[in-house]
Amino acid sequence: MTRSDRRFDWFYGLEEDYLYPTISVIEGSDHKEVMRILGVGGAEPEAMTAREALENVTRNVELVGLGEDCGLIFTVEAIGSTLAVPGVLRDISRDGRCVSVSFSSEGVHSFHYAVNGELVSYEFDAEETVTPLRPGDPRWNPVWSEVPNGVDDEEVDRGVHLLALVEQIMGLAPKEQWLSERLQTLCIPSSVRFQNTPAWDIP
Repeated sequence: MTRSDRRFDWFYGLEEDYLYPTISVIEGSDHKEVMRILGVGGAEPEAMTAREALENVTRNVELVGLGEDCGLIFTVEAIGSTLAVPGVLRDISRDGRCVSVSFSSEGVHSFHYAVNGELVSYEFDAEETVTPLRPGDPRWNPVWSEVPNGVDDEEVDRGVHLLALVEQIMGLAPKEQWLSERLQTLCIPSSVRFQNTPAWDIP
């Protein structure tokens, strides 16, 4: 099948801007709870785009854009991977669900999905198809392990497959505007704080 779904073509422009973000969509939590879990201190959020965040990030901190679309919270880390840390995913999904994807310059993209405080799927180097951690997990629809229609051309980057998968699971497609429009951006400690801690435990 030819590439018919071009809504995610913006993905191919990320490399030109040196943007390799972690994007998440969250259900069942509110802004204050997300901010608490991420470890936001007393600093007020600052409105900036992902590209502006990339220019302003400093050592030992990460900048996470926080927004809302169709009743769901989303986050964009221009650089960093706090929303890919298993412990963070467990905490943020405690009363609902959270899915996130991380992109890298080498094309090694990762996918993460948690429900009610438990990891359901976690793949560091996600292929075109993604599977649950536990075969037969009822929280994972087997359809999600198939390449979505419209992005199943061999020339389509795996990152586009993952963006389409986020839409399948959460009913909300990540948008280019999430990176180009100013979001309330939080300054949080770097995700290196979780290294060698139970936060990185994966079942």
